[in-house]
Amino acid sequence: MADASSQRVVIVGAGPAGLLLTHYLLRRGYTVEIYEQRPDPREVDPSQRRSFPITLQQRGRTGLQGISGLEESIGQYSTFCQGTVVHSKNKARDIKRNNVLLTVDRNQLTLALLQHLTEQYASTTFTLRFNCVCQSIDIAQRVVTFKDKQAEDTNRDGFAASDRLFTVSFDRLVGADGANSRVRQELVEHHQLGCTQTLISDAYKSLFLARTNPEQDIALAPDRLHTANTGTSGRVVLAPQPGDRLHGAFVFNAEKNPFASFTTKEDVLTFFEEKLPTFRPLLSDTDAEGLLQRPVARLTTVKCDRLHEGDRVLLIGDAAHAVSPSIGQGCNAALEDVAIIDQLLDRYQDDWSQALPQFSQRRVPDAHALIDLSDHAFPRSKMLVAEFFLRLIVGRKLNKWFPQWFKPFLLDLVVDSDLPYAEVLKLSQGWVNKVKASMAP
Repeated sequence: MADASSQRVVIVGAGPAGLLLTHYLLRRGYTVEIYEQRPDPREVDPSQRRSFPITLQQRGRTGLQGISGLEESIGQYSTFCQGTVVHSKNKARDIKRNNVLLTVDRNQLTLALLQHLTEQYASTTFTLRFNCVCQSIDIAQRVVTFKDKQAEDTNRDGFAASDRLFTVSFDRLVGADGANSRVRQELVEHHQLGCTQTLISDAYKSLFLARTNPEQDIALAPDRLHTANTGTSGRVVLAPQPGDRLHGAFVFNAEKNPFASFTTKEDVLTFFEEKLPTFRPLLSDTDAEGLLQRPVARLTTVKCDRLHEGDRVLLIGDAAHAVSPSIGQGCNAALEDVAIIDQLLDRYQDDWSQALPQFSQRRVPDAHALIDLSDHAFPRSKMLVAEFFLRLIVGRKLNKWFPQWFKPFLLDLVVDSDLPYAEVLKLSQGWVNKVKASMAP
């Protein structure tokens, strides 16, 4: 059995995946150092933090539940949902879930993970540094060079460029540094890692609005996600947050931006009146102006042919498999990565030379399948939207009556089970192919 206490693990990236992995590795006895290029979120004004909602399902919640008390700590900043309400102009369809979903703002998830980490472990056990940009990696020499952004910002004229750089050594290196991972870039450039990045066709704008309007006696369900299509112009996906607010995104084809011609908040309000009448009474002038002014976000998918290098380097989360957020699996898959790594270290008694190749063998097919599922789960044409709900409803009944013959529909397999994504795709290939064909130019 490998001696974990003698090994130094450097994690690049202090997002949810990197922080959760730190919990697991510290519990195993490793010395862990985390470096993050962004500022410490505990010291950033709330209005300046990265903000988007995350829906944690069985996969992600299992990762959190592996650390005693962690999910409970996060739960105080979260809302628990039992399904989704799909709104249209004339009706609302309630789709219940078998398992409870935990919805939490990404900022709060990160802060809760940080708080739990610092409360459970002494500063002598692990190092956590922010404002550190990964500059270069030498895997053969087991060193990483970082630039201290804080030194650069506070001593712009007093420091030589070399004074802002520092080097740390590692026994194991984990790239948890997102879709634009510097660790992954090193493997691509110098270690023959096969990787493709593809710009997602959808674009996004963050959306905030009230959940209730007492003056008009409107109150959307507090224990449901809320979504609606606007035809070819896009769709909204909203998650309830503490304080009777909804937070989510307006999703649209990047080449058909419905906001491109809008110049005033009145344009936004009129659009909601025509396309999203359910949500119009909940959208204030301030929220409409905020939606208008927020930048359009574009994301990329990441597809790698392996997720490790030898017994030294590991990629997890978006660094390994960034996907479209359309079915809410990015963070769930990242937290699931961590649970799987912990299981493999158990199985191979902390022998990374066996655990890392097994992680790639198990996770690469799932990562590739998740891209297909995320890109082609939801149809755009009205005819296929109707078929989508028919398959969902009928599929549930058939599965309940004849479970040995009929599996649940794609969305239920993803959200209400921990079936590997590759198996979900295999069972849902016919539907995925149909959606692909409908989206072909």
